[in-house]
Amino acid sequence: MTAVAATIMDRVRISPAKALDLLAGEIAMACHASQHLDDTLGKMLELIAPEERLKVMQDLHAIDLLNQHLTALANFARDLGLQASEEAAVDLTSALSHITLGDVVKRIEGAATGVSYGAADEDGDLDLF
Repeated sequence: MTAVAATIMDRVRISPAKALDLLAGEIAMACHASQHLDDTLGKMLELIAPEERLKVMQDLHAIDLLNQHLTALANFARDLGLQASEEAAVDLTSALSHITLGDVVKRIEGAATGVSYGAADEDGDLDLF
């Protein structure tokens, strides 16, 4: 597995409202991926012998709770964004430096600056080989 690191511009400044909206969007994307995982595992569950299904049901429930948690966090961030100032500015540079997935950094930085970093990998942020 590899994750491509992104080069962060010297300084990225945007309004807190925009920053929270970008955060909400990324959380929503993670929720979508988690929901896809939940759906796939649900299909795989049908292939498991009935007596073995109970052993994995708790884990499937945990994924459902994760989906609900991510949705709640996205909604929370969006609501805070609606309440936040459009006039003030926050510096995203430090926060972006903590993100280890290059595609996430590129999406956030691109949305914040209006600079396009080319077509994103349609399969996501993770290369398995």
